[in-house]
Amino acid sequence: MSYPKQTGPNSWTIQVQKDGKTQELFLEFPQDCIDQVGWDIGDTLIWEELDGGSWSIRKKDAKED
Repeated sequence: MSYPKQTGPNSWTIQVQKDGKTQELFLEFPQDCIDQVGWDIGDTLIWEELDGGSWSIRKKDAKED
C-alpha cells in the first residue's frame, strides 16, 4: 500500500515516519487532507484510540476548553 491513502470522505491512512537524526516519530499530512478536514497551523489536534488498535485525530473544538 502506498501512503497516504484516502479511505473515505474524511478518512486517510498515513504512515508513521521516523526522523533519521532525532529518532522522533511524526506524521506528514498531505495538504489536500489538511484542507479537506479544515485544519490549520496552530490548531490543537485530539488523538483518540479506537477499537481494533486504530486511531482517530480530530481538531479540538473551542467548546472543549
